[in-house]
Amino acid sequence: MTANEHQDIFKRYIPIADMIAATFGSRCEVVIHNLRDLESSLIYITGNVTGRKIGAPTTEVILKELVNQEDGIKDRLGQVTRTEDGKFIRTSTSFIRDSRGKVIGFMGINFDISAFAEMESVISEFTAGMNDAFVPPKESYAQSVGEVFEKLIDDALKEVGVPIEKMKKSDKVRFVKKLEENGVFLIQGAAERISAVLGVTKQSVYNYLDETR
Repeated sequence: MTANEHQDIFKRYIPIADMIAATFGSRCEVVIHNLRDLESSLIYITGNVTGRKIGAPTTEVILKELVNQEDGIKDRLGQVTRTEDGKFIRTSTSFIRDSRGKVIGFMGINFDISAFAEMESVISEFTAGMNDAFVPPKESYAQSVGEVFEKLIDDALKEVGVPIEKMKKSDKVRFVKKLEENGVFLIQGAAERISAVLGVTKQSVYNYLDETR
């Protein structure tokens, strides 16, 4: 399928995005991403919840889903996440496919429920002990692919539990494995970025990667 055919598919989603944003008002943001360029995949946005602009990258959550499921990826509907600046967002993601069923992008709806979460917090003080507290996972809605990369690095470091300066080879292998599992190698130039973080050569990063497979 040609690039023009892909563009025609994405254009069909723009009126739908506008309709959703107009229906739910200022707390709603609708985005369309073209996954041909993960580093600047955001091609359309209406509303302003996450503060992103055209050309922003996809999120680390979507990267992880893509690397694990590829074209078998399922829509993510009605999930709650928390942004880096503390907003609670109810989000739904529907993946866009071409005529062969290949995933080429997605449309996302982000609704800021922070005000509702605050009200729930007040209510929960009076109903303490009735329900277990739900802590939503964090998702960074980055302005640049560099921010996404830094987030993935931080997450992998927390999972490995060893500072970079104290890492042995086995720790570095585990670190690279975590990064691969979270989709970092879908980002262009990831090996170079990781080699700079670890203070090793790019070939060493590929060697660590081979050891995990």
